Amino acid sequence: MNMSRIALTNGQILTPNGSFVTAALVMEGSKISGIATGELPGDIRRIDVNGCYVVPGFIDTHTHGCGGRNFMEGSREAISAISRQMTRSGVTSCLVTTTSAPLESLLPVLEYAVFCKGNRRSGELEILGVHMEGPFINPKFRGAHSEPYIRPATVPELEALLAAAGPALRVVTLAPEMPGGIETVRFFTERGVNVSIGHTGATYEETKLALSSGASRGTHLFNAMPGIHHRDPGPVTALLEDSNAFLELIVDGYHIHPAVVGMVVRQTGPHRVVLITDSADVSGLGEGRFRRWEGTEVIVKNGKCSTHGGSLAGSVLRMDQGVKNLVEQVGLSLTLALRMASENPARSVGVYDRKGSLAPGKDADVVVLRKDLSVLLTIAGGLIAYDAKVEGGFPS
Repeated sequence: MNMSRIALTNGQILTPNGSFVTAALVMEGSKISGIATGELPGDIRRIDVNGCYVVPGFIDTHTHGCGGRNFMEGSREAISAISRQMTRSGVTSCLVTTTSAPLESLLPVLEYAVFCKGNRRSGELEILGVHMEGPFINPKFRGAHSEPYIRPATVPELEALLAAAGPALRVVTLAPEMPGGIETVRFFTERGVNVSIGHTGATYEETKLALSSGASRGTHLFNAMPGIHHRDPGPVTALLEDSNAFLELIVDGYHIHPAVVGMVVRQTGPHRVVLITDSADVSGLGEGRFRRWEGTEVIVKNGKCSTHGGSLAGSVLRMDQGVKNLVEQVGLSLTLALRMASENPARSVGVYDRKGSLAPGKDADVVVLRKDLSVLLTIAGGLIAYDAKVEGGFPS
């Protein structure tokens, strides 16, 4: 039997055109070979997934870590631990997301992310690059970012960051209204980096200027930015209006009301919303009291992470739960929810040529979902990264 060839048989396969078909998904090595409806070769390894959905691997473009580890550690042990936890929720690739920190702390994290990007370990999720969240944000909308490390951008620092990350720097979240903000937008976009507007108090006009200067994304829309007011439309309205802007949403039922999620989808159409977790390192540890990587003491209960004072302190959302929330809480079709977890993220960071759908020739990053949308199997780069039948599934 050729173990490098795998066929997931009898499942409902999500085709690139958005329909489900009962067939076999064939993978050869690290690539998808095709969708087969006829007889399979005798030497292929068959995995029966009858009654399940076979869908593209989820792509989390905004996550700080999970399982008690944070990407800011910049270590192989942290990456491996995060991968083990995230593949359990169907994530097969992600962006290493940083936080506001001194330059001397950011540079080694960026350099290590570059190394991981080019050296994917067998059976682990793929590091697609870096999402640098901060430090060029508005301290009044800092959220969980440490205020002492928030600062205006300078050309020497921008050049040092870009030199460390190079083309691995995929997304930068910044506040365009801060001193030098528009110049920073132009600096990054001229070098091929996606600028995301977030942790911002920008006006409608300032946001429009940032978008016309090259910004193309909104970081966790509605969170860490002013809301919409009928006399002060703010950044949200400008982002909704821009047909080219991708919009991140944390769909955990706490960061944004399901009704507002539905409103955003109706306003923007199906192609612009990017499901993210924005997960903190305490994600996946269960309920209880924990200390986050940067020292914040938090309480995790009923899927909500908050400070002792009751404020939100990051997310403990999993991508599979986010998909389920889009279907059950927001009322979206499964096809559309899955698009927001795979195709849209892939398009937003420029990797749709090899990820985000089950098209022949693309990476063999695949998730098998039960009918209740829990993860049965995760295949990353053609190798089984998580098998619920072996590991017992996610703890409730």
